[in-house]
Amino acid sequence: MKLILLGATMLVALALSPPAQAVDTVAGKASEADIRARVTELVNAARSKARRCGKERFAAAPQLKLSDDLSQAARRHARDMARKKYFDHRAADGSQPKDRVIRAGYEPRLTGENIALGPESAEEVVAGWLASPGHCANIMDARFQDLGVAVASGRGRGQVYWVQTFGAPRDR
Repeated sequence: MKLILLGATMLVALALSPPAQAVDTVAGKASEADIRARVTELVNAARSKARRCGKERFAAAPQLKLSDDLSQAARRHARDMARKKYFDHRAADGSQPKDRVIRAGYEPRLTGENIALGPESAEEVVAGWLASPGHCANIMDARFQDLGVAVASGRGRGQVYWVQTFGAPRDR
């Protein structure tokens, strides 16, 4: 199986050998709420320890809070990519992550986004993001306070689109 990750300025393709295990939170088998909760749990576990993302070192960071608005922005983008068969931070309508976050009702001071195509479980997608320096840096950025998570499936095998949206609100 191939995992494709796209960061703000980089495209990374990794070959992951082990398939999702029965204990994993698998897209299409687990509820959307369970997927969001599991990704948030895994991300917060990663943030709880100092970590190296490529050549950059990060201290442990505070836990992220799951945001309905950020999850809505992530959900719309994941579904749009799956429906229209593209994979990019720039949506088919030309919008960027910050535009989608604002449309969903979140008032950001700072935003970020990780996307992935292919992983079948929450565990697999978070492991892939943590293995990629740019995605890992988004996860470990202590300025972010909130998180949105979504997954959408396309029609073909391996067409599982993941979106992780980060935010720091303007007024907090």
